[in-house]
Amino acid sequence: MIFSLLNVPKKTATVIACVAIGVVSIWGLSMWQDISLPEILNLLLASVLMLGSIIVAALLLIAVFKLLGKAIKKLTTSGKN
Repeated sequence: MIFSLLNVPKKTATVIACVAIGVVSIWGLSMWQDISLPEILNLLLASVLMLGSIIVAALLLIAVFKLLGKAIKKLTTSGKN
């Protein structure tokens, strides 16, 4: 791979390659569909924000369930004593 000539670690080279493929894909899609670059970047940003909000909501839901589990466990163990 070309990144081996640049002395880049394997994981970093993978990230660079993925980002490059993504950028070229977005550019190719915008040329093929005759969509302006700002419009397609706006769609990309909206998609990233949506995925980020889903991840944050999932993490919050996990935290709530863990706290509820700890509270229920504390209530059940205090009732046994």
